[in-house]
Amino acid sequence: MLSQAQNDLVTQTGPGTPAGRLLRSYWQPIATADEIPIGGAPVALKIMSEELVLFRDDKDRLGLIGLHCPHRGTDLSYGRVENGGLRCLYHGWLFDIHGACIDQPAEPEDKKFCHKVRHPAYPVQEYGGAIFAYMGEGKPPLIPEFTFLAAPEENRLCFRTIQDCNWLQALESSTDPAHTTYLHRLPVGFKSIRSGNDVRALRGIEPPAIDIEHTGYGMRIYALHNSPNGRKYLRVNNYVFPNLAAPTTSTRLGYQGRWYVPIDDTSHCSFEFFYRSEPLDKEAQRKFRTENVRADRRHIRQASNRYLQDRDEQKRNDSFTGMGRYFPAQDCFAIQTQGAIQDRTKEHLGSTDVVIIEARKALLKAIKDIESGGEAPGLVRDRTDNPFVDFVCEAAFVEDHEDGPSYCRRILGERAAAE
Repeated sequence: MLSQAQNDLVTQTGPGTPAGRLLRSYWQPIATADEIPIGGAPVALKIMSEELVLFRDDKDRLGLIGLHCPHRGTDLSYGRVENGGLRCLYHGWLFDIHGACIDQPAEPEDKKFCHKVRHPAYPVQEYGGAIFAYMGEGKPPLIPEFTFLAAPEENRLCFRTIQDCNWLQALESSTDPAHTTYLHRLPVGFKSIRSGNDVRALRGIEPPAIDIEHTGYGMRIYALHNSPNGRKYLRVNNYVFPNLAAPTTSTRLGYQGRWYVPIDDTSHCSFEFFYRSEPLDKEAQRKFRTENVRADRRHIRQASNRYLQDRDEQKRNDSFTGMGRYFPAQDCFAIQTQGAIQDRTKEHLGSTDVVIIEARKALLKAIKDIESGGEAPGLVRDRTDNPFVDFVCEAAFVEDHEDGPSYCRRILGERAAAE
């Protein structure tokens, strides 16, 4: 468990907070690319308790600036895109993508003070189907070239969902291998639409043996299952500093990136990046999502309808939870019912919570290092000095003599030999 001070430290991410400073040291996804198409309307966003507006100017350049006009506070997301920027509807002040005020038409020509007005603005770039922002200090690092971002467009897909609880609850769920045996248990023979695999046939119903290895980018997470076919089945997942989980899709054919970006301290955006080594069936993925996620990007299953739990479905063993077969909605139930901010002073962690314990230690250390004048861990400053060179995220049957670390050593050795 954490003390109240420690829990506050890792959950509060607003401007000026230690954890907020850590998260702002990295590029963060803030929207999917399809939310801000060329010629589209500005989008109001809240990121780490800052109210912002994302827009494309009349040259299609992306900008991210403060939501409220510094003149009288009017909402700029309603503004006009014209003349090199975004113009406030109230008095016509015009702001470019850098936050500079470039026109004040209501002011007398000889008394304009554009040069004195500087509106908050952050660098943004489109990459891998998402819009990323850097809200930190100094020169931005590079966005890591994860395969789920850099792969051909037909091999990747990105969704954004809003969840009403603190960001850390979602991250801890995605890095926890033990919960999948129960929360996401499905009938034998059922193939997951999201992964295409009969998950139960691979993992069985016994909890896995869990181990970890610390890395330069965060942590490798090993879940070793006794498969129903009598073989050992290994999943290699990852925790990536500071708010990214990279779980496997039960094969060596692809994996997911799950980025949890705070909206404020009691809600967050869940970005799901899908990657496959072969083209995705995007129509099926989008249809499955539309059946389970509302137009406002929130799950259909919510506390207000008790997550549409069906006790008869539970009795038939159609699902362990009685909450359908859409895994993200099941995760949403688990994390939202912990409360807006989980009170970690009251929990009782067991041996299977080693990942949770070590990830919290790593977060607290990273926060402390930054507060002491150090740099955030795992930043990419130079492509030739890549902390992700030993990144492994896959699942496979392994030999009886192998465990997680020995499997990864073999895979990394095979990679080096092939180069």
